[in-house]
Amino acid sequence: MHIKKILSPLTAALFATVFTFNTVFASSGQILRVSVIDVGTNQAVAEADFEDPGSIEIVKEGRTISRVNVKKEVEICGFEAPEESKYDASVVEVRRVLRVEPGEEFRVKVFLKNKGNMPWFKKGSSCLGPKMSLGTDKERDHDGLFYAEGLMGWEASNRIYMDQMRVDPGEIASFTFFGKAGDEADVMKEYFTPVLEGISWLDKASFGFEVMIGETGESMKKVHQKVRFSLGSGSVMNLNLDGEKALLVDRTSAQKLYLLIDNKVVAEFPVSTGAPATPTPVGTTEIKLKQEVRVGSKSPYYIMPKFMWFREGGYGFHALPSLGGDGGIFWTEALDHIGRPVSHGCIRLLPDDADFVYDFAEIGTKVMVRHGVIIDDGYFNE
Repeated sequence: MHIKKILSPLTAALFATVFTFNTVFASSGQILRVSVIDVGTNQAVAEADFEDPGSIEIVKEGRTISRVNVKKEVEICGFEAPEESKYDASVVEVRRVLRVEPGEEFRVKVFLKNKGNMPWFKKGSSCLGPKMSLGTDKERDHDGLFYAEGLMGWEASNRIYMDQMRVDPGEIASFTFFGKAGDEADVMKEYFTPVLEGISWLDKASFGFEVMIGETGESMKKVHQKVRFSLGSGSVMNLNLDGEKALLVDRTSAQKLYLLIDNKVVAEFPVSTGAPATPTPVGTTEIKLKQEVRVGSKSPYYIMPKFMWFREGGYGFHALPSLGGDGGIFWTEALDHIGRPVSHGCIRLLPDDADFVYDFAEIGTKVMVRHGVIIDDGYFNE
């Protein structure tokens, strides 16, 4: 079977000089579909189904300008199982367009590194081993915002195929799929998390990306702020940046900080509040002072980045503290304390989280410290 029969009615203007080929495999390893992608536009210009090996010819103005052979891919299933399976991943890169027109289709390609000790297999593989996909997240397993029936790369409305049949530990997996923008101007943010079906979601490798659809009329500064403070899948345009901001701390074993806008949770972070002997006081106050770095006035002179003072007695939010000249020993120890109440009364955050909170809060932002917090359908209720 030759794609030239499919392509011949298309005008020459559709073609760039370079094409890429995406494939979808059946469980037997037989190629089912080959998609020809025009690199100039990132659009699929043709597809063909194969029951047997064959070749594809790219025809332009009656002349074959490229050919690719289509062969069966033989699956390699064998691997030595470790005594204890470890599943981990990290995001290497996410490639996508930033702006599209309403209703436009666009291409996304994601690269993940297998940092565990088990191989990943493509969903549908006949091999016995963990099957890797991307799952929609925040809310988990929702119907993809950019999903449309028939688009390449989707297993279902909430899953993306891995491109490779197998990815061993230390290797890079890719996930290629097409999305379709909505019909109205908007800025949509979509989150995905790698998922090994029936085993685990790899939350450390969760990621999100935004796509601007048409012209919303908002300034780019406001759009960027809304994108940054929108930590769930959906339209970022619904976020009211002029609403009342607040920092809500749960000092129970939950050890959580919630960022609120009009009582809606827009982010949450693990913290370390005061130890039982030096508890963080319960009550409602506000941010009174912000300092990029604060050094304690008494020995041992803690160095506290992103400090925000909220209560008399020196209580504040800050990134993990350190001590000058100890080679990072205290900082490393403090890193292990996140999620446990062990501080002298301040509220400690991981460095990246502290950066985010510091940018979010302003002088006068309300601070609420509670011993137990109820979040109902994404909102805080007193």
